[in-house]
Amino acid sequence: MRRRRRIRRRKKAEQRAWFFTGVMFLLLMGIMLFYGEDIRNSGGSETDVRQSVSEPDGDGSGEEIKEKGKKEKARKDKAKEAGQNGRQAYFENLDDVEAGTVLAAGELDLTQEKEYFTVSEISDAVLQYINGKSYVENDHIGLDDLRYLKLLHYNYDHEIQVGELIVNKKIAEDVKEVFWELFSEEYEIESMYLIDRFWTGDSVDSDTNSIENNNTSAFNYRVVPNTDRLSNHAAGFAIDINPLQNPYVKYNSDGSFAKYYKDMEKYTDREQKGKHMITHSDICYKIFEKHGFTWGGDWNSSKDYQHFEKEK
Repeated sequence: MRRRRRIRRRKKAEQRAWFFTGVMFLLLMGIMLFYGEDIRNSGGSETDVRQSVSEPDGDGSGEEIKEKGKKEKARKDKAKEAGQNGRQAYFENLDDVEAGTVLAAGELDLTQEKEYFTVSEISDAVLQYINGKSYVENDHIGLDDLRYLKLLHYNYDHEIQVGELIVNKKIAEDVKEVFWELFSEEYEIESMYLIDRFWTGDSVDSDTNSIENNNTSAFNYRVVPNTDRLSNHAAGFAIDINPLQNPYVKYNSDGSFAKYYKDMEKYTDREQKGKHMITHSDICYKIFEKHGFTWGGDWNSSKDYQHFEKEK
């Protein structure tokens, strides 16, 4: 009799265990389905919703990190809301999207792509970022003479990436048109940050640092290296494109480089027509030339294959 009772109790215990196992399994399945639907509504995995180029090591205060977190959350919420409402999560503009951010084509209304190319006056936030670095008070160029551009470009992985430039207001609209046309041609530019991202404490050395990180940039209040003459970059009339593959080349009398930049010997032979190397047949040259820019690759005493400039 006792043995039968023990058997009955054991069977009941096993039944309870199986019951609770089933309940837990159903609960887990429900959670997985819920979050799976949430991710699908946001247009992909969470890492797809926003992928940003990494900041240099040590950059960013606690407040800046918090602000970036808020912007990222707002962006995810927007994508989720759009998915739930059955419409595409397009960005109306790039005002709150940082330079270097990689965007999925589905996040942009590419039927109106030109709307993402904007020109604005130098804001307090931009001034705070550049003041004492690429911009210093001087007798030649003021803040009112400069404009900040937010742009799109294809990077070397052929992803759509946000870029930024500062140029002289006299050529700002021309520059906007040039980069819109380059984007329409899906021309690849590795990165496009203000030169202040690569600041070393000195304007000429910072320019070298930007070049050796293959950064496309424009305004930088500096002199031409090894001279006391102001560069056209100092007035915002010059732009350097993909500088690693398009180096500044000048030789000393002994045949050595007057100034050496990383890997420049790989790209001095312009007949090889390697990828991202600007030549007269390159669409980059053709677009800049169409808008009235001159090219440093046509200079005589030196060659500056990255350099386009225009004065008005």
